[in-house]
Amino acid sequence: MQTIYIDILLCINLIINFLLLCAAAFYTHEDVSVKRLLLGAAIGAIGSLTILLPEMPFPVSAVIKAAIGAATIFAAFGLRRLRRLIKLYAVFLIVTFFFGGVVAAMWFLFTPKQLWVKNSVVYLNISPIRLILFSVICYGAFRLFFTLSGQYKTGNDVCILTIKRGENEVRVPARIDTGNSLKEPFSQCPVIVIGRETARAVTPEQVAEYETVTTLRYRTEISGVRFVPFTSVGGEGILPCFKAEEVYINNKRCEQTVYIALCSEERIRGDLRALVPQQVTSEI
Repeated sequence: MQTIYIDILLCINLIINFLLLCAAAFYTHEDVSVKRLLLGAAIGAIGSLTILLPEMPFPVSAVIKAAIGAATIFAAFGLRRLRRLIKLYAVFLIVTFFFGGVVAAMWFLFTPKQLWVKNSVVYLNISPIRLILFSVICYGAFRLFFTLSGQYKTGNDVCILTIKRGENEVRVPARIDTGNSLKEPFSQCPVIVIGRETARAVTPEQVAEYETVTTLRYRTEISGVRFVPFTSVGGEGILPCFKAEEVYINNKRCEQTVYIALCSEERIRGDLRALVPQQVTSEI
């Protein structure tokens, strides 16, 4: 009979789930705080207590494991569009299978007595230092694999965009769009396009008020909102925008004046959350 130490079980799964979530965030360019990742990892760690239950049929344990995984993703990444959550969950599963393959290799090659699997939960009775070292190696191997295989986009067309306003900050992965030639009509300053919900924390009150008012007569009474006309394959229109207080590209401050235009989240497709004109990055 295998003796299971609850503290070791929770610690192991907390560390492993945290690194799995970090790997999923890395691959999907998802910007998320360490606190949220730890919260998700904690949910997954609590779910590992199913190892204490009687042996369950594989379909039952698989369903329970899938539900715990979904709760872990939701806790770590918060409220997202359903399509985005599904993609994050799929990537999390891929990362988990990758880690599981490494564990299986250890089992067949070295058959360590400290490793035990029950109800789809892995228990490793090893020292914390060896555990941390092993987990970091697995995480590094994942990043190296996807970077070398070209599955992770690290080209010059991707950057980390940071917008600051007062004490508030938004930090998201963005695409450097050579086709984005938008300029604020009066100042002719470049315009960064970002989803209105993504930029909610740094959006001035008057602009946010404009976004929530649907009656045109009242919209005309709201001051401080600039507009940028645009033309795209899907049609043309205008986007409300505001002058950014501080903008950073890959942690480098942008010294030129930049405006932030708000659009619906659906207009920015893919994993990235904003479109940055090349003019902004070329002067940094």
